[in-house]
Amino acid sequence: MIVNLFHALPKIISTKRLTMVRTTLAHSRALFKIWSDSEVAEYMNIEKFTTVLQAEEMIKAINAEPAACRYTIFLNKEIIGSLGINEINSLDNTIEIGYELAKPFWKKGYMTELLTGFLSEIESSLPYKGVFAKVLPDNSASILLLEKLGFQLENQTEELDLYTKKVCTIFIYKLYFK
Repeated sequence: MIVNLFHALPKIISTKRLTMVRTTLAHSRALFKIWSDSEVAEYMNIEKFTTVLQAEEMIKAINAEPAACRYTIFLNKEIIGSLGINEINSLDNTIEIGYELAKPFWKKGYMTELLTGFLSEIESSLPYKGVFAKVLPDNSASILLLEKLGFQLENQTEELDLYTKKVCTIFIYKLYFK
């Protein structure tokens, strides 16, 4: 069953230190700065952005897709990243999450806090039995984060990496709700 995620999830989700707001075109410039950083883009499986227009087009595409939903992450009034739902796997009734932070905000516990709140919201608001994340094998920070949150390595696959333009191995980590 595909649920229109744009309507099923709240527009704003807050945690102790952070606020997640549904991504809009007003966030394009700040997200462009993050998505154009090679160290961030490398793990997102996107081409490194070179224009704000690319960020605008990505936001428009996500917001037009009923099976996707993106939130912009705020620390106080500063945009520090985004996270959201990328796709629905109807075969096993799970959804893919994706996330990124600007490099100055790595390894500060922000993503643990965000994903804990976001996963709780997904579990209580949506009819899916779990979530999964695709991770490059050398993204040790994301692997540790997912494992800390209870995700388990379930599979690996080969996909075209849009950043390197090469086929690469992708780990698929899953978390099933209780």
